[in-house]
Amino acid sequence: MDRNSGDSLVVTAGFAALSIGVAAALVPLRTSLGQANIALIVALVVVVAATLGGRVAGAGVGLIAAISFNFFHTQPYLTVRVNDAKDMIAIGLVLVVGLVVGELGVARSRQSATRRSHLRSMRSLEDVGALVSSGASAEDVWPVVREGLMATLGVRTVRFDAGTHHPLPVIEHDGTLDVPRRRYLGEGFALPHTGAALNVATDGVFMGQIVLTPDDEMGVTREQRRAAAALADQFGIALRNEPSVRSFA
Repeated sequence: MDRNSGDSLVVTAGFAALSIGVAAALVPLRTSLGQANIALIVALVVVVAATLGGRVAGAGVGLIAAISFNFFHTQPYLTVRVNDAKDMIAIGLVLVVGLVVGELGVARSRQSATRRSHLRSMRSLEDVGALVSSGASAEDVWPVVREGLMATLGVRTVRFDAGTHHPLPVIEHDGTLDVPRRRYLGEGFALPHTGAALNVATDGVFMGQIVLTPDDEMGVTREQRRAAAALADQFGIALRNEPSVRSFA
């Protein structure tokens, strides 16, 4: 997932204008600095834009910066024509810098988001484990389990249906999910748009299923699915001491 599209467009517009301004401002220094150094300065603007705005800003500002560099600093000046193959290479490199740095920025953002999600998963498991260890009722444990599943999997809704086995793909304890087709979204695979389920059992006795309504634009890693299965197991332990098993929304 790229950065917020609105923020990225703002960054793109601002740095595109800056790249034009920098290229124009360097015209009086064209002879003293040399074409290679000017290309590096223009490329620096692209790097900053791509770092802040991701792939959209990297590609957009890279394109504008490349055109600006060509317009102001390659012969014939003040045209978009290119007469020298070396100039074409320099122009191409400015654009490539934006694309590469933008992709690296997106990848770094994805990794950071995944780490934060894993930390939330661990905190949720700790919170639920503490409640279960203290002998809390299923009614007290369920809101924490539900919140933990929503934070871990990014799903829209979560409910527990007692004694019901739905015809939905089931997230197994090892994080696997047996579906014929999966859609990769960068961080992980999207859950099936029809929904998925987590089996809840204790001492080998099936208690019901936790039904998940996914966000179609949210990718989920295998580790996140494993954490979700562990939360379902903790909820099963809480249900073990209940006089009767009921559903929770």
